[in-house]
Amino acid sequence: MADRSLGWVQNPSNTRTLQNVVSLLCPESKFADTYLNFRIPLIRKLGKLHDEDIWNDYISLLESGKRIPYAYLKGQGSDTESRTNALCSGIVQAAIDAQKEFPIVDLNGELTDIKKPYTDDWTSDGFIRWAIALGFIDYDAVSDTCGLTADGKQFIDAHSEQSFKEALGKAYLKYPPACRILELLSTGEHLTKFELGRRLGFTTEAGFTSFPQNIFVQAMVEYPTERKTIRSNSEGSSDKYARMICRWLRELGWVKCSRKEVVERAGSTVYSYKLQGYTITAKGLRAYRESKGMSSHKRVSKIVYYEMLATKCADKHFVRLRRANILQFIETRQRTLEQIAQHLTSKGIETDIPTIREDLAGLANIGLSVQLDDNGALLKDKIENLVIPSGSALPVKSEPLQIKEKVRLRINALNPKYLALIDLAFNGSANREFEIITIDLFTNELDFNGRHLGGARKPDSIVHDSSAGLIIDNKAYSTGYSMPISQVDEMVRYIQENTERTSLVNKNEWWNHFPETIIKFYFAFISSRFQGQTNSKLEGIMNRTGIKGACIDCENLLYIAEAMKRGVLSHDDFWQMFRNREVQNIEAVL
Repeated sequence: MADRSLGWVQNPSNTRTLQNVVSLLCPESKFADTYLNFRIPLIRKLGKLHDEDIWNDYISLLESGKRIPYAYLKGQGSDTESRTNALCSGIVQAAIDAQKEFPIVDLNGELTDIKKPYTDDWTSDGFIRWAIALGFIDYDAVSDTCGLTADGKQFIDAHSEQSFKEALGKAYLKYPPACRILELLSTGEHLTKFELGRRLGFTTEAGFTSFPQNIFVQAMVEYPTERKTIRSNSEGSSDKYARMICRWLRELGWVKCSRKEVVERAGSTVYSYKLQGYTITAKGLRAYRESKGMSSHKRVSKIVYYEMLATKCADKHFVRLRRANILQFIETRQRTLEQIAQHLTSKGIETDIPTIREDLAGLANIGLSVQLDDNGALLKDKIENLVIPSGSALPVKSEPLQIKEKVRLRINALNPKYLALIDLAFNGSANREFEIITIDLFTNELDFNGRHLGGARKPDSIVHDSSAGLIIDNKAYSTGYSMPISQVDEMVRYIQENTERTSLVNKNEWWNHFPETIIKFYFAFISSRFQGQTNSKLEGIMNRTGIKGACIDCENLLYIAEAMKRGVLSHDDFWQMFRNREVQNIEAVL
């Protein structure tokens, strides 16, 4: 069974290109004719077709009415060429012009520039996933193939502007995340992508992160010359989903976009900045009510693929399996949480009530109508396309998932969104997100001042209160962090720069973000878990700098946060933990 990422779309936005992509599965469509008789011959003439057999197979499958392999549609990247220079290797790649111009020799022998008549595999994959999410293309995970749906045929045949928008509107109402955005805006609020993103999706896990709006506003105000870079680097996955969905809905006149004045507090300072925000229109509100079955409308069924129930979290297959079984169990009647737990146990899925509550909240956040009250949970929507894989062994829980389940049982005062720290800490490609959520935790939950720094020759973050300051180095490692000597030396350099405080040692003068009144400092490494002689390395840093530090793994960091939220630990207690040792066994105070 193939493992595809389906149901969540961040980048495609051109609906006419989407229509062309869907048309590739219909042999009698106008675009399919243009594609086969013009686009493919042009790419062939340019010598840019990767494998002629793919197109021969595609034509044969298309003419016989058979399903098309996903891999044929998407194509592949190149190990030897950049995306710009890679050959065209996928059916959908050849349907989309690239953004950049492409030099060719025309019939007169002159060198000229045209739009490159094909795109890369990453872009083509985005359009395929978009078409599947909206129900225009049907995907079968067992055979890893795609076929045209009745809604897709209607979309292809929508030639007038009105019929085109009607086909899109019908599809958006079947797409849960679009309904979630309409739901959040239906109160009449003017919301930014960050305010939407933090309430969209499974917010307690990697794959559905939202950049803290107050940290973004702080950065935009304090670093005016870096605003372009800040905008491009300060967006969580859910923020991107929210922004893109709003863009789709704006095309239908369901959502409007305008600037709003945002006032945010970061630590003890208040910042003001204008951000782009979204509001719902009267047409959008009518569409939302229609999706819910209000005003004599029939409730619109929702497309939910198994693959959309988890994306980047630890053990996504196990989590998908758990959530899919919950959905199917509560679709026909209301079930108590205990009944849900028993049902999961019967399927070999051992879990607990807090996890089930979290899953139900997440299912509501992706746009499904989940009713949860004292009597239990009920799914009011009818769902389509949810197929639970059969015949495969239940995945074994990984270390990150086991830690997450353990921590979840011990926190109740702390916002559960910070459980995502565990996924991020064990994901070696999520360093920046790990840094952002860490500073978010300190400043927005634990009453520290501070900021994310990052970038060259700067610590990842700094935090402080009235008595002390902390230099933080986040390290996301899937197998644990051993503090290599090069990174020990890097921390020593940061500490020395903060002590000397002169532009001669570092022109960016990052230490100026500490108040001048603070004279006591500590350092911390924060990671998934630690291995090797970490305590001796911490001692070595102190011997070289005179500053004490600590190692804190993600599990104990969350226990510290929970204890501080409950009032069991104070800021003074926190500073006492810096004894050149790894911080351990904090759960004992809970």
